[in-house]
Amino acid sequence: MLTVDQAAERLGVEPEQVRRLIRAGKLVARRVGRTLVLDEDAVEGRARLPITAGRALAPRTVWAALWQLSGEDVDWLPPGDRSRLLARLRGYDAERLVAAARDRAERHELRVLPAYRQRLLDADGVVPSGLTAAAAVGADIIAAEAAAEVYCTQGVLDQLRRELGLSERGEANLVVRVPRYEGLQLTGRAHMPVAVVAVDLAESPDVRTRRAGLDLLAAALGDLPR
Repeated sequence: MLTVDQAAERLGVEPEQVRRLIRAGKLVARRVGRTLVLDEDAVEGRARLPITAGRALAPRTVWAALWQLSGEDVDWLPPGDRSRLLARLRGYDAERLVAAARDRAERHELRVLPAYRQRLLDADGVVPSGLTAAAAVGADIIAAEAAAEVYCTQGVLDQLRRELGLSERGEANLVVRVPRYEGLQLTGRAHMPVAVVAVDLAESPDVRTRRAGLDLLAAALGDLPR
C-alpha cells in the first residue's frame, strides 16, 4: 500500500492531484487508522496511462525527467524512483513530454537594455536555454535577433531587476524562466541540459523552432536504455 504522498511520487504529480483522482473515483483509497492509503498496483496502472495535454507532471518529476534525458545526475530521486521514471519515459513521445513539462517554471517576458544583454548572460546563476543555447546543443535552428532566453532562481532574477533595470514595459527582448523546483544546480553551467533546451524550443509558436525542439527530444528519448 502507498500513502497519498508516495502515490504522488509514483505518478509524478502533486498530492492534491492524487486526492482529486480519489474524489473522482479514478483511484480507490481506504483509511488505515488516520492514514489514507492506495493499492500500489492500481497506482502503477495509473502511471502507465498516456500523458495528455490536460495532465502535467509535478515540477520535481519533470526536472528529474529532463535531467535524466540529458545524461545528468538526478541525485534528488532515490534509485528506485529513477528506474520507474526511466520506464515511464520510454512510453513518451516528444509532444507528450512537452505537454507534461509545462509547469516546470515561471515564465517572465522582460526588457533589458541592449547594452546590458551580455552582462546579463554572463551573470552568476544565469543559464542560457531555448534559442540562446540552441547552437550549443546542436539544434537545427538559427537564432537571428531572437530574445535572450535564460533560467535563474527567483533570487537571481530579483537581483538582476535591481542591477540591470529589467522591466515589463516596452518590447520584450528577454525570457527568464524560474524553475518551480528549487533543488537544481544552475551555477557554473554554460547552458541548460539538452532536453531542457529542447522543451523550451518546442514551446515556441514558430513552426521551425518547435520542430527543432521536438527533433532534439525525440533523439533523446530514442537514446534511452531499453
